[in-house]
Amino acid sequence: MKLSATVALLVCYLMLVVAHLYYPKWQQGGTEATLSYDVSGYYLYLPAVFIYDDLREVKFLPQIIEQYRPTATPYQAYPHANGNAVMKYSLGQAVLYTPAFLLAHAYASASDEYPADGFSRPYQLAISLWSLLISFLGLFVLMRVLLKYFTESTVALTLLLITLATNYFNYAAIDGALTHNYEFSLYALLILACTRLYQSGREGSAATAPWQLFAGIGLLIGLMALTRPTEIIACLLPLLWNMPPTRAGLQNRWSFLMHQPGKIALAVATCLLIGSMQLFYWKYVTGDWIEYSYQDQGFDWWEPHLVDGLFSYKAGWLTYTPVMWFALIGFIPLYRSRTKIFAATFLHSLLFIYVAFSWSVWWYGGSLGQRTMVQAYPILAFPLAATVEWVARGRRKWLTYLFGGICLILVAHNLWFTHQAHRGGLLVAEWMNRSYYWRTLFTFDVNEDDKLLLDNPEFFRRTPKQLDTLLTNDFENQSTKACNLPPISGQGSYCLIGQQQNTEEIWVHGPFAEGHWLRASADFQIDRTRGDVHSYTQLVLRFYRDGERVKERVIRLQRVLNHDFTRQVYIEARAPEGGADAASVMVWNGGIDQPAVLIDNLVVTTVE
Repeated sequence: MKLSATVALLVCYLMLVVAHLYYPKWQQGGTEATLSYDVSGYYLYLPAVFIYDDLREVKFLPQIIEQYRPTATPYQAYPHANGNAVMKYSLGQAVLYTPAFLLAHAYASASDEYPADGFSRPYQLAISLWSLLISFLGLFVLMRVLLKYFTESTVALTLLLITLATNYFNYAAIDGALTHNYEFSLYALLILACTRLYQSGREGSAATAPWQLFAGIGLLIGLMALTRPTEIIACLLPLLWNMPPTRAGLQNRWSFLMHQPGKIALAVATCLLIGSMQLFYWKYVTGDWIEYSYQDQGFDWWEPHLVDGLFSYKAGWLTYTPVMWFALIGFIPLYRSRTKIFAATFLHSLLFIYVAFSWSVWWYGGSLGQRTMVQAYPILAFPLAATVEWVARGRRKWLTYLFGGICLILVAHNLWFTHQAHRGGLLVAEWMNRSYYWRTLFTFDVNEDDKLLLDNPEFFRRTPKQLDTLLTNDFENQSTKACNLPPISGQGSYCLIGQQQNTEEIWVHGPFAEGHWLRASADFQIDRTRGDVHSYTQLVLRFYRDGERVKERVIRLQRVLNHDFTRQVYIEARAPEGGADAASVMVWNGGIDQPAVLIDNLVVTTVE
């Protein structure tokens, strides 16, 4: 059955619109708004220039944070030694936002309902809708490019898989104001330009290669690098596109490039002209042409986080976007069937993955899977399409059905995670691990106790047959006066507040054989919720051998206490390799400025 690429594109558009309306970021407040977290940092140049005339000091930022709460702290701009404030993020994304910003500012300036302050509803809506249009452009261009190399049915399925089975769906429809959606579209345009370049001018002849294409390629790479400096690696694409990975291919490409030095100079000059905008900004604000604005973050070039970036449950690309296994496998049929585009796509993908996962914060903050991989999907669409084509042309019908079934499951997997990242609440970015992933996958009811697995992935998986009590403590001699709360039960409970930050370590003597399970449970009470997970009260279980701590497990109690102020909570852990001769339990309250917590009825048991 022949599928229409245009119909598939319209289905993709429809699904993006549905998802956009399902969670309209422009209607959200605080850190869930369109202009929040990193987006507010990319965007900050625009109000600084056009509204506040304050690009050097950004004095308006504290007021914006107080009123709109896009972030908890003003990390978007940091103080320089000369007293000015330097934007953390480069200005390329602000350039790309400019049409939407100017329309919103014109509307807000003429409106009596909304302040023209850069962050009111018109600005949020304009950036959201503009970002959605950018995703439409990217998918349309990608379809046009793929149709030059693959059949319509193959292109249709490839578009559907990229849109519905990858995290592009989230970063196009909901979090589209982030850089990845824009870079995706710029990559698609760059591939289109490269395709036209090598169709219009044959290898070794400069006569028919238009100047405009070279200038356009320079413009696109300049914008990409101005938005995310690491995208300078995109220059590989015009150098290698449509070049077979052979000696003759290299010779022909070299000849082609050497015959048009003026056009190459134009492309380079255009790219540098765009990039110089950042240099002029740094010079204006800091007095220096170069400023490293990421401060304590950087690249671990010699120890890239490849395994974590690809496979971890925290934010592994292939863990949360497993359909991209088909793209990686697809380099094999791509090499066999379309050798001329293999070198560019394969080498760019290798370099892109290396650079992406060399970044010290390899999980890229609150990310649904690996958001940094999204902009590479136009390149990876080619090997993905090669896999789709190989399966469709195969004689084994069962393989086609199996592939289709797997793809449907992976679409469901992606849509489920997209829902859980927003309204569902089960995806807890930056904290995910194997135990929590499999405990919650394809469920919809939020069980707050499962959130404890985010801290301690160990739990006794069977129904306990026997619990042998090793220690009890009801804290009857402890006063709760400092906490201004009555005891949880009896005459006393342990009170943690202010300077009294933690209990003493409460010891349980072993020995505990390797793999031996311990459970520590207690009743806890709080009188108010806490927002910052790093300030949550911690229940700590430790194992010791010969006086040395050999293992520690922690759970953060407000993960459950925020929803139920008084309840029993327990932590479980296995004795480490080599066993232990003692264990201890303690509670830490999360900081001197944190509110009170009461502890009562501590029980430590073995679990069998």
